[in-house]
Amino acid sequence: MKKILSYLIPAVILVGIFGGIALKLKKNKTVAEERVFHFNPEETPVLADSILSKTASSDADDLVFTGTFEPFRETKISAEIQGKINHISVDAGSIVTKGQTLVQLDDALLQLQLQSVEVQIEGLTADVNRYSILAKADAVQGVQLEKAQLGLKSAQIQRATIQEQINKSAIKAPFGGVIFAKLNEVGGFAAPGVPLVHLLEIDQMKFTVNVAENDLKYFKIGQSHNITADVFPDKKIMGKVSIIAGKANVGNGFPVQFTVNNFPNHALRAGMFGKIELSSIDQRL
Repeated sequence: MKKILSYLIPAVILVGIFGGIALKLKKNKTVAEERVFHFNPEETPVLADSILSKTASSDADDLVFTGTFEPFRETKISAEIQGKINHISVDAGSIVTKGQTLVQLDDALLQLQLQSVEVQIEGLTADVNRYSILAKADAVQGVQLEKAQLGLKSAQIQRATIQEQINKSAIKAPFGGVIFAKLNEVGGFAAPGVPLVHLLEIDQMKFTVNVAENDLKYFKIGQSHNITADVFPDKKIMGKVSIIAGKANVGNGFPVQFTVNNFPNHALRAGMFGKIELSSIDQRL
């Protein structure tokens, strides 16, 4: 009897261990199945239809075109003559007016040349007057008077040339705007084609959007639209269509450009983003 019990007890223990393991595995399987998502064909289509209908209705009501603001005009100003830079009256961010002197070149040598020509003109003018009196009295040949008159004209042309160079030594703003960058310093050397300052006109701005071919029908030259800058969402700006591109760009969009007036404090800056929103009423016009 004792021998039978010695074999029976370990067997019962093993059965209990294996049974516990089986129950644990079954419980883990049940928990895992509860965590797995099961597709329900009766519920999912309803949610998808709801989302799609909202998107379609939104697209049907409004059309939104995004774009960027650019300066109405911009240029890098360089000198027309060469010379050392004596003075730069502006810096990056300076507001300037049309005709304002931005850079002054050294014109000392030109001023001396002008004085020399003035002396020549004074002497030649006296010669012409003198020869005119003598020619009337037949005291000198007429050819001498003609030479004096030609010399005077040549000196006057030379004076005008030097004066023009002196005028060009003062480099002025071709239009009003803001200085984007100062590209040289006092003591530097200016020469034709070497930029000195970068000027932007921002009293007016250009706003450009890329429009798909099917939406070009909503824009016409001279037509006005409300534009909203992203940084000023509560302010509307009136823009007038100035250019509609005759050719698509790389992205198959047609650039449409608007001209807009900047805010009085020049709050609109080049590179800012904005948008035009056409309501369903606008689309029917």
